[in-house]
Amino acid sequence: MPLIHEKIVALLLQRKLKKRDLANALGISPQTATDICKGRSAITLPHLRNLVAYFGVRADFWIDDQQLLPESADRVGNNQSDACHRSGLAQLADLDGLLQRLRSFLADHKDAFTARNPGLSSDDLRVLGLLEITKDSVGRNCDSAEGA
Repeated sequence: MPLIHEKIVALLLQRKLKKRDLANALGISPQTATDICKGRSAITLPHLRNLVAYFGVRADFWIDDQQLLPESADRVGNNQSDACHRSGLAQLADLDGLLQRLRSFLADHKDAFTARNPGLSSDDLRVLGLLEITKDSVGRNCDSAEGA
């Protein structure tokens, strides 16, 4: 019967992540992350929410005492919100500022970037600021793309 802290350790090992990564994802100190992994510190509801977002597995996986690692049915739906949480982008205070700086850098290095990433869609290029916005793309946002 695996406990939550054992599941965390198993997922960290499986994904080749460190306790420091867990600490960043949960917004806790590295020592608290170590204590959680050793079963010495309790997992709070906010921790559980962040575990769901970070590892991309449903909340009921964490309380299921029959399995150590998630199965495909345990995965959270693959939408942009989940991806933002797992990547840490949802925690950034100035995401717009970061995107502007990235877009500026990519504009300066457009040829090299597009040559290295030939599979980018027109939506990818538009978001990165490498393709002009057309009438078709005006009004589209992350929420409308989730249903696609």
